[in-house]
This record gives sequence, C-alpha cells and structure tokens, in this order.
Amino acid sequence: MPQIFDKIGRDKIRTQLLETGFALIKQHGMKKTSISEIAKKTGIATGTFYNFFPSKEEFIYQLVIYKRQAVKEAFEELTANSKADKEQFRSYLRRSYLEDNDVFQYLSNEEIDILRSRWKSEYWKNEQNDEQTSKWVLGCLSGLKADVNWKVFANFTKSLSLIRHGKDKLYVEEYEATIDMFIDAIIDYLFE
Repeated sequence: MPQIFDKIGRDKIRTQLLETGFALIKQHGMKKTSISEIAKKTGIATGTFYNFFPSKEEFIYQLVIYKRQAVKEAFEELTANSKADKEQFRSYLRRSYLEDNDVFQYLSNEEIDILRSRWKSEYWKNEQNDEQTSKWVLGCLSGLKADVNWKVFANFTKSLSLIRHGKDKLYVEEYEATIDMFIDAIIDYLFE
C-alpha cells in the first residue's frame, strides 16, 4: 500500500529530497546521481520519488527553483524593514554569488546540454519572470539611478551565473576578485 503524506510531511520529504539530491550532485554530477540513491538516502522508496518529481530532469529544475528561493528569501530578510542601500546590496550580491547554492556549477557541459534538450524553453529564459523579479529587486533598493534598465540588470545577474558555471575555465586564484569586479560594475550601473 502506498504511503500517504499530509501536506507538512510531503513538504518535509520534498525538501529532504532536494537537499539530498543537491549534495549527491555536488559529489557525483547529474549523470552519476541516481534517483534510487536520492530516495534511499532520504528514506523513501524509489517509486515514491516519482510522487514528488516526474523525472530526473524535472527534479533538477525544481532544485534550481528551490535554491533560487533560498536566495530570494535572504533578500527579503535584508529588505524586510527598509530598502537596501548600495553597500548592503553589494554585500548581498557577493554572498549570493560566492555561496554554494547553484546546481549548475556542478554540472558538466554535457549534462547541461541534456537539460537544454529536455527542459521547456521557458525554463531557460522567461522574460515575464525576469522582468517581474528584476523590477521587484530594483524596487527594494534605495539610491538607484533614474535610467536603470531592468533588462541590463537581468543580463548582469545572469552573466554572474554564467561566470560561476564556467569557473573551471577561469584562473581560479583570481575568481573571487573577478566576481568582486563584476559586482562593482553592477553597483556602478545601478546606484548614484
């Protein structure tokens, strides 16, 4: 008989699956991380995994969303009582892009190509979501220049993600300095 989960139990197991999957992908990559291993380490049957995620590729997409949500929640905490100023936002960007919260940095180009072929196109680029998110972030900042373009801001933040994914092709000893310079460019673009 299949196990029945209440909403809280279901949310807890889903979170455990995502966290366990992220840890395993960090160790082994996407191809070598199996659904059965994720399920086993979470304490559920492999078949039960599919009650939460219809495929491995959808699991990876939901993992990306889960990690982005954590970054969003950190920003919401920062701006809960007031808008963030230039230095607060610089610090937030630095933390966000240097912390270990992006599954793509653990995927090979081949694995990303697999996802690209199997994911819906809006998983990669969704202008409505990009606009909504960018305008929300910009609306939580104080001291912005009047002519800030949300698309340029979105491109800046996406470029940081691409840099992080291509970290292995960069001079690793200067990676952090490179991220800092890129963040400085974002700050200079945004703030008076």
